[in-house]
Amino acid sequence: MKKVLLGLFLIVAGLSTGCLGNATEEILGVWNYVPVYSTAVVHPMQWQFTPNGQVIITDLFNSQSDTGSYELYMNGTHKMLKISDTQIKDPYLRMNGEWYIVRMDFNIMVVGTKDYGGFQQRDLVR
Repeated sequence: MKKVLLGLFLIVAGLSTGCLGNATEEILGVWNYVPVYSTAVVHPMQWQFTPNGQVIITDLFNSQSDTGSYELYMNGTHKMLKISDTQIKDPYLRMNGEWYIVRMDFNIMVVGTKDYGGFQQRDLVR
């Protein structure tokens, strides 16, 4: 009986990991970072995702821009966004890293990373 339950668990776990759903289409386009807390601390940022795997991140405060790459993948049951090859940052946080996709549809994207201490969240809208 334990082997049957273990087998069923492994099948369900396998089926629930690896489905990005509509994320590959939903992420495309321009996203604007919305500072939830202090707007004095965080610069307005714009993230643009292209179909060829490039991300263009622009700091709208000083017009600095940088191009990197991104990929979407599953980590267990979490959708993940990995950004690499960019040096730009908002005042305290580099954009490179693995970002958990907390919520995403065609209008809202909430991502967070543990790469820089604690859980750093970014809320973006179209």
